[in-house]
Amino acid sequence: MEQPAHESYLEAQVMTATPQKLRLMLIEGAIRFARKTLRHWERGDNEQALETIIRCRTIVSELLASIRLDESELTKQVGGMYLFIFRHLTEAQLRRGAQHVEEAIRVLEAEQETWRLVCEQMPEAPPPLAQDPNASTEILAPQVVDFESGMTGGSFSLDA
Repeated sequence: MEQPAHESYLEAQVMTATPQKLRLMLIEGAIRFARKTLRHWERGDNEQALETIIRCRTIVSELLASIRLDESELTKQVGGMYLFIFRHLTEAQLRRGAQHVEEAIRVLEAEQETWRLVCEQMPEAPPPLAQDPNASTEILAPQVVDFESGMTGGSFSLDA
């Protein structure tokens, strides 16, 4: 079966994107689903709102899972930020709290701007870290999120 043009375009974008562009695309997807949730609640369409807030939470959980938590202050702060967003979305889902979604959107928009600037200043993929030339390198790919269906594919790793 043939894919619609939009799906083919999105697939091509994802397959050719740099890691920083992929993160930006995920953040943009989370914002889009959060805004859709608010619109559905305004119309009283609670079933659609539930679906979109779950999709938003799924994307945020993927963003959180992609952070390699180490002892650095930066990774702790970024991890804490995504946990804050996830908790606010969960609270919003439980209470139909638009204010919680709006707060999550504000934080996501700041993160979006940060990653937009990263993409501008670093349009190419970052070079690999220097390692022992004889050692094998594991390349981890994050789980793929289909923005339209909200489904995730499995993550995988390759030895380079």
